Formats: sequence, structure tokens, C-alpha cells
Amino acid sequence: MSNRDNFSPAVKKAVAMRAGWQCSFAACQQKTVGPSEEAPGAFAIVGDAAHICAAAPGGRRFDETMSPEERSGIGNAIWLCPTHARLIDRDEATYTADMLRAMKAAREKACGEDMRAGAGVLPGAGLVAIGPDIVCAGEIAQVTAGSWVLHLNHFVTADRHALIGFIGGFATRAPEDRYVLSNELGDGRVLSEAPTLTMKAGVHVMTCPLGPSAQRIDAQKLGNSLALDPEANDLFLDGTSIALVSGVDYLPQKIQSLLSMQRGENLFGVTSGVRFFEYFEAFSGTLWLSQLLTLDVIRQAALPAADGIMNAQATPLQCVTRVRSVELLSESPENNRLPLRVDLEVQGVGRWQRDLSIYLPTREQMHERARLSQETRPATAGPGPNSSSSDQR
Repeated sequence: MSNRDNFSPAVKKAVAMRAGWQCSFAACQQKTVGPSEEAPGAFAIVGDAAHICAAAPGGRRFDETMSPEERSGIGNAIWLCPTHARLIDRDEATYTADMLRAMKAAREKACGEDMRAGAGVLPGAGLVAIGPDIVCAGEIAQVTAGSWVLHLNHFVTADRHALIGFIGGFATRAPEDRYVLSNELGDGRVLSEAPTLTMKAGVHVMTCPLGPSAQRIDAQKLGNSLALDPEANDLFLDGTSIALVSGVDYLPQKIQSLLSMQRGENLFGVTSGVRFFEYFEAFSGTLWLSQLLTLDVIRQAALPAADGIMNAQATPLQCVTRVRSVELLSESPENNRLPLRVDLEVQGVGRWQRDLSIYLPTREQMHERARLSQETRPATAGPGPNSSSSDQR
């Protein structure tokens, strides 16, 4: 058994994407991914995820104070071309750990600036999700009443084999996993049949047969709930009675509450809730993060979820017809609060923008909740994803 703390495939892919698939060595412009002549859809990767501090004793820059998890984590990885991957392991006196970390940070900063300036370091006009596990950079090529045609340029999560597996196993997938989401459209749909995948000029072209668009309601018909104080995030009195909020006035509280419930926290709905914590863990500090959060809000706005009380199909957000964007206003939460700005189209209102403060648990809190969930999860389903148990978060 090897005593090396090697990187996982997920870490290798993440550090490469954070560098824009370009060598992170100072002044090196070497691209590390491109087409292969083996097949029309093949590509070649020539870069390497190198260890900043060695993976095993005796290696360059080995740090005995690091844990195995730290040595094999993305914080200890730098993406380099083959030449510079070899060079840094020939001269640890010149290429110190601090120098390599500075190179890595500079490359990631430059990649981010290029993307914000529209330089197109990473391909695709936006992100598309096919089911819960596959996210690609790509764009909409065609829209009809019954289908979307997508050009998939780059896999952000999973790969082509996973996509082929999704198509082949479509009939056995859970109904709630059969969907497609598009940041470009700000919308999502249930897949009525398995997608088809073809290759054209080296691009994955996927045709998605669609079910009907989910019905929404006017925001004025949202109903009512106990009102929460916007500062204290707690119930407050209106005179001598507990204050209520309804209709359009209830919308910001409803959205904030729903986006504060992580997937897996609802004992009565295993798949209900957002994946914000999961995406923060995997993509914090990358420009993919806000796009992934946008995709997740689209899922809440566009896909129907069975309501355990009314036995009806409704989207969790009920009145949101399009998600234009979700913008992070801070790189990390403070006191479990993550500020973000949502830009939405709301039925009965029109364009609606609002700054919200979303509850985001820590890693330790999520682990503890997962443990408690396994111990207490009921055998039968109860209230569905539209319940408001997270309102007071």
C-alpha cells in the first residue's frame, strides 16, 4: 500500500479548473487541455496537479505538521504543465512552498479577472444541469415547445460516461432526478423521456425531450405566515398579537427561508432543500460557485415537488418564473449568515431583486444533522418541501 497522500480525481479536476486549465507557474502561458486525434469527441490533458508540500516523507517540501487530509486536499495542490511540474521538484530551495502558493493564487486571480472581463477562459455561456449529478458549461442551441437542444462544452461535475449512464438508466431513475436546468434561460424542466447525445464537430449535442412547464401562482396568492423581524430574524408583535405577513410581502421571507434549508435537513423530504452547503464545500473561491447557486435556485423555482399534505404538484418557490442570477455579496458566511442578491421574474409582480441573508450551517453542524437525521428519520413521508419549518433560521 502506498504511503503517499495522493490527490483524488475531484481535487485534480478542481485545481485545474480554478487555473483555467493553464499552468500556474509564473509567466507560463502553457494550456494543458485540448483536442485529441483519437476520436471526434476526445481530448487530451497534459497538465499535472503537483503537491506544494510533498505527498510522502522524503519528498520536496515535505511538511510533517500537515495531516493526510491536508496533504491530499486542494489547498496543497497547484496545476502545472509537465515541464514546471518537474522543475519545482528539482529545486526546493528556489521553489518554496510559499512561492508556489503565491503562484497558484496569482493564476487563479488572473483566471477570475479574465472570466469577469469576458475573455472566455472557460467555454460556455452558462451552466446546465442534467439530473442531480451532472453539470456542464454550455449553451442552448435550440428551443422548441417540446425540447431543448444543448451544446455541452465542458464538464464541471461528472463526465461523459456519467452522462451516458444517466441516459441509459433513465427509466430507473427516481422521478425527481429526471430534469434539466439552464442558467442561460433561468429555467428548468422535467424530462419527459431520456435525452439523446450526439457528437458534432467535437461538441456534445444533447436533445432533451421536455414535459410541460410547471404552473406558477401570482405572488399575491402566496398565503400568509408568521412574520419575522428582518434584523433579529425572530417573531415579533404587532400590538398585542404576533405579526403576520402575506402575499407579496411574504415573498422575501419565503425565499430566504427556503434557501436556508439544506438538502437532507428535512426529515420528511430526503431530496427537498437546497445544495448551497455542498457547493460551498466543493467550489468556494471559484467563479463557478455563484453559477451553481443560480442553478440550485432554478431547481427550486422550476421543478415541481410532491406536497405531502395536498398531494399536489407545485414548485417550492411557487411564483418565480425565471431566475436571472444569484450574486454572492461575500466570499464566506459570517455567523452562519451568507449575504446574496437574487434577481428574479415573479408572476404577478415582474422583475424582482432583493438582498437576502441566507442561513448556511458549518461543516460540523451538517455532519451532526446528518447523524441525527439517520437516527430519527421516519419510515413514511410527511409534510413536503413547501413546509416552512426553516422560517426562523
